[in-house]
Amino acid sequence: MQKKQLPHVVDAKKRAKEKEQILLSFLSTERFIDLANLKLLLDINANTNAYSFLRKMIKLGYIIKHKYDGNIVNVSVWGITQIGLLTVSFSDNLKNVFEPSKLNFTNINHRLMIQRTRIYLEIKKGWTGWIDSREMNKKNRPSALVTSPKNVVFALEAEWQLKTPLRYRSIIKNHIQAIEEKKWAHVIFIVNDENARQHLDHRLKNMKYIQKSEQRFPYERYQKYISIFTIDEMQKIRHD
Repeated sequence: MQKKQLPHVVDAKKRAKEKEQILLSFLSTERFIDLANLKLLLDINANTNAYSFLRKMIKLGYIIKHKYDGNIVNVSVWGITQIGLLTVSFSDNLKNVFEPSKLNFTNINHRLMIQRTRIYLEIKKGWTGWIDSREMNKKNRPSALVTSPKNVVFALEAEWQLKTPLRYRSIIKNHIQAIEEKKWAHVIFIVNDENARQHLDHRLKNMKYIQKSEQRFPYERYQKYISIFTIDEMQKIRHD
């Protein structure tokens, strides 16, 4: 006679299976994730529980671990394998299988910032229509587009490292053009911390003007369309 499992054991197994599917579905588009974003995505509080879950997923062949070395700190990520991708996708398109050699320390951190923003807005707050830069035309594309619950389209720019003032002049000009063409309504720059916010704000305000055709327009005219938030502030962002 088969031994009957206790209800709490059945529930625990069901929750574990749900977490597996949530992670694999997320990785089917994102390719990889770090520990902090995994804990946020799956509502896991303790590192020990997160590591235990990751070890299980590695054992099943769904993910692999890879470490990227930086000058001061290292970043460990877990990426989806072909087996993991086929578990959640009926397509034979395996372009999103994690390939560690195609990434480096800088673009990994930039990607993780975008990822965390996506978890805050799309998964935790119910924003919709997430479009990643990889799905857009390569010319003048933001990090992502997302639509708020009030149906306002936002362009997101993840600034893990700040750019030159000249580059920001070009970026702002492109955003203004997109806003005037009603492709999106507002731009959010996302930075690591308050210090980066102050530096970026200073660079933008120092532009003084935006060149359009043969005319110059003061930057203040467009400032209402631009916001700067730290990555931690994104979890508290309002959509009104």
